[in-house]
Amino acid sequence: MRNRNLLNQKLDNLETTLITLEQIVNRQSPIETYRANIVKAQGLVEDIKDMVEREPMSSTELNKI
Repeated sequence: MRNRNLLNQKLDNLETTLITLEQIVNRQSPIETYRANIVKAQGLVEDIKDMVEREPMSSTELNKI
């Protein structure tokens, strides 16, 4: 995988955002804060999906299709 470091960084960001969401729920923070972090997490998921899609498929992946 060419962009392994970038992908790992995005996954770390997603994990951090999910931890933040858990803390927001535990502290009963305003719903706007929760929604903003959900949007951030959704954006990270889309970025990761795009990165995986751009990667060339290996021969074993091509054989499964």
